[in-house]
Amino acid sequence: MTAATGVRRFSTAVFLAALGLGVASAVRAQPPRPLKIGVTLHPYYSWTRNVVGTLPGYEVRSILPGEIDAGDYQPRPDDIKKLADLDAIVVNGIGHDDFVTSMVKASANSKVVFIRPNELTPQIHAVRGAGVNSHTFISFTNAIQQTYAIQKALAALRPQDAAALQKNAADYARRLRLIKAKAAEQLADAVVTRVVTVHDGYGYLLQEFGLEVAGVVQPAHGLTPSATELRDMVQLLTREKIRVVFSEETFPPPLLKVLQDEAGVKVYIITHIASGEYTADKFEREMQRNVDTMVRALVTEG
Repeated sequence: MTAATGVRRFSTAVFLAALGLGVASAVRAQPPRPLKIGVTLHPYYSWTRNVVGTLPGYEVRSILPGEIDAGDYQPRPDDIKKLADLDAIVVNGIGHDDFVTSMVKASANSKVVFIRPNELTPQIHAVRGAGVNSHTFISFTNAIQQTYAIQKALAALRPQDAAALQKNAADYARRLRLIKAKAAEQLADAVVTRVVTVHDGYGYLLQEFGLEVAGVVQPAHGLTPSATELRDMVQLLTREKIRVVFSEETFPPPLLKVLQDEAGVKVYIITHIASGEYTADKFEREMQRNVDTMVRALVTEG
């Protein structure tokens, strides 16, 4: 072997070794495949987005269109397609999104992991009927507990991100606690402690501030009360001396006017965060607005 041949072979070996190192480095540098997480409700979207934060390799996907309340939703083919490649899905699981089970089956996704944050959540009875109140998500306490439940489930799927996910959940929980603590301080001076709500979605929220739901106007979600039911509600408001009704933007104004005219109540608008754009800050913004309205209704103007 000549010196020139030896040099060429050495150069070739060095080149191949360098190429191998470059390929190995490129493989190691590739980001992980995105963990695709579906959610059925607006609060779950906010909580999950805050848990994953800015960590790379996560996609949080809303399954329902933003403008449709889960209580009025009918599964659509385009929404079923959104389930086909999910790794996990966050569900209510206690009556608010029962439709999702058949949707997942129709999508043929047999590997999706169901995250059920309500599994350890104490539940209260619905005001009407024998079932539980599925609106556990309209509560600061439950929001914090369920955010941590989501964090733990995602950490099990991505152990390498466990510490970062826990920190994100803790930071979010702290912001929610601050909103709750300020509201609790103000609502401690409430002069009105018993209210009627139009929708049976606020029992958990009112309960955590020591307030009582004396009645619910709607006979069931999305159903308009009959003339008899409305008359019975006027009688309850008058008999129990209820002065405040918490309503929602979608409830028919003529029916509210009956309550105002016949029972002399004041009506305030709050929300159970069921429609609109899915955003990370939606839950915080709308819950802040809810407690601001509650303070005005029960303390300032009560």
